[in-house]
Amino acid sequence: MKKGFTLIELLAVIAILALIAMIVFPAINSAIKTAGEDAYNNQVKIIENAAKEWGLANVEKLPDVVGDTYNVTVTTLIDEGYISDEDVKDPRDTTKELTGKVIITYESNQYTYRYSE
Repeated sequence: MKKGFTLIELLAVIAILALIAMIVFPAINSAIKTAGEDAYNNQVKIIENAAKEWGLANVEKLPDVVGDTYNVTVTTLIDEGYISDEDVKDPRDTTKELTGKVIITYESNQYTYRYSE
């Protein structure tokens, strides 16, 4: 008597593994994408917080008329030491950097900070 698996048994195992992969892969892919978006949102918050610190140190440059804006670039924040090069890596694509700006708007006696690419 020969020991081992028949061709049918091997094909059944391969089919089961393929079915499991088809079920699991989309869930893993979705989790990875969600994690990348969450990391991106955290990076944006770091950049916006750095712009707030920059604004505190550069009040004279900020707008004082409701609706007016001032743009501070990510490059300026890096050059002036408010964030590091590591803080601007795009977690969705590690080959890119976040090179946008923070738009500082004066609205009803307060400033709003919004990152824009």
